[in-house]
Amino acid sequence: MPQAVAAAPAAQEGAGGAGQNPFWQVTNLFAQKNRTGAVLAQQLGAGTIDGGGQINPGNYLRGIRLQVRSTGATTGTPTADNPANVFAALGLQNTDGAEILFNVINGYAYLQRQRFFRPWLQDPMTAYDFAQSLNPSLTLFLQPEVRHTLGVLENTDTRSQYSWTQKLNTSAALGNTGTAPTVTVTPYCDMWAQPDDSDLEKVPNQRVPPGANLQTKTRHQNFTLNGAGSGNTFLSTLQGNALRGALLIVRDSNGARQDYLSDPIVWTQDQRNLGSLAPDVVYQWQADFFQNYGTRSSRPTGVYPFMRFFSPGVLYGQGWLYTANSTALQWETSTVGTAANVPGTVELLQEEVYAVGPIDPSLLDV
Repeated sequence: MPQAVAAAPAAQEGAGGAGQNPFWQVTNLFAQKNRTGAVLAQQLGAGTIDGGGQINPGNYLRGIRLQVRSTGATTGTPTADNPANVFAALGLQNTDGAEILFNVINGYAYLQRQRFFRPWLQDPMTAYDFAQSLNPSLTLFLQPEVRHTLGVLENTDTRSQYSWTQKLNTSAALGNTGTAPTVTVTPYCDMWAQPDDSDLEKVPNQRVPPGANLQTKTRHQNFTLNGAGSGNTFLSTLQGNALRGALLIVRDSNGARQDYLSDPIVWTQDQRNLGSLAPDVVYQWQADFFQNYGTRSSRPTGVYPFMRFFSPGVLYGQGWLYTANSTALQWETSTVGTAANVPGTVELLQEEVYAVGPIDPSLLDV
């Protein structure tokens, strides 16, 4: 497991210092359709369908956008997690096959990750192409980059390619009871272009983005939600890096999301109490943090966000939560006494940051 980001890192060499143009001034956003991995006009059925592929090499990878479109279904009622649960699982892999975005996480969890951990971008749930429908439509962005190149992936070697995996769900999972939809997934690479050596006046350009030496990882862990009125301890084993945020997604035994965590929710790190919170306080913290980010101040049923990053634009938020491999990070609460269809499940999804080289201190904590 990579070590946690140092609390006082040295500045990254060549970070747009005197005598050169900084990377962000001499690059540009670049996108192209991925050459492999599209699921073309695939009709869903009673089983899941595997897909994915290698990501186009070249430039610095921000992430891959999966554009979902579908037709043909006519009977049924869309489920609560539709359309994101068109993906039973998604993942993004490093050039050596190691997981960056873990491939056992479902599309709904990744949707909420994008909403809460990238709030300065379009909310995918209010985007023009989001349709909770028997013929689902949306775009999911599997994005390791945070912002301003933090977490961007160096994708310049054609011999070593990143890849992603996807598993399309069953037709019934989307709420269909009749003809199954025919689904098309079109992948697009989203990148920062690699700058020239120098500008037109021969001033050197910074060619490597400063955020490439900070990398992100998204993992998850599942717990059992005990019966009505019973106590729960959710002890995370996902330690060793700096934590930007965590989501608890609570479901009953039927897989339906439920607000089943009771007062208090006690969040601790080793001997430090990070909060003894009524669920309402968790919601109020969320509303405070996301008040400048539109619909992110609303909360889907069963989703409990715990944010640990800073918004420099509004000077609000907290620093990353640093952990060691021996850290005990846990949430303790009881299941509400009125809970039905329990035991259920609680999914912990968290995003982490770790250093792979000297870093630019201005990128910390965002």
